[in-house]
Amino acid sequence: MKETIKAIQRKLGVGVDGVIGPETLGAICKVLGVEGTGNEWPTQAEVRSGWSVFGRPGREENLVNIEPPYPLYYEGKKVQTIRVHNLIATAVKQALQEVLDHYGLDEIHRLGLDNYSGSYNYRKTTGGASYSMHAWGIALDFAAETNAYSMHKPQATLSKPECEEWWRIWERHGAVSLGRERDVDWMHLQFARLN
Repeated sequence: MKETIKAIQRKLGVGVDGVIGPETLGAICKVLGVEGTGNEWPTQAEVRSGWSVFGRPGREENLVNIEPPYPLYYEGKKVQTIRVHNLIATAVKQALQEVLDHYGLDEIHRLGLDNYSGSYNYRKTTGGASYSMHAWGIALDFAAETNAYSMHKPQATLSKPECEEWWRIWERHGAVSLGRERDVDWMHLQFARLN
């Protein structure tokens, strides 16, 4: 079956990985004239119930390391790769490339868009009993120091108007911002819908 999916992906001109992720689904929708973008990720509830494409949390075999297209720094140290679920890897790489193309390195640094604060982390939500979206490797945090959970607009730096395109880029790839949806946790984006 995986080889058939790869053949379909080659024919569609999308990334060939043998997995029907958002890019492949979007291309299929386009060819068939079906409404949808392919960026409709499952809800948080679906992810947590195990009835989603992401499987169970903490599954190392579902994770891949990707090299970001521009330098990212974790606690001031340059990171070589970031670890995410294999189904979002292409979307993350494409989004970061679009960020680089739009802002350029100087503006990325000025806005703190190179301040990477983590992705995969097998843990529960802060103060909660449910697993965090980080436990699947489908969430990323940026600029945590200036976008803490309790910071609201306009205090959170990623809520400022010059970051509007940052969020639009991620949203085009199906990511959700808790800051834009709920005005909390502006550092956080995830590839799972809230409802």
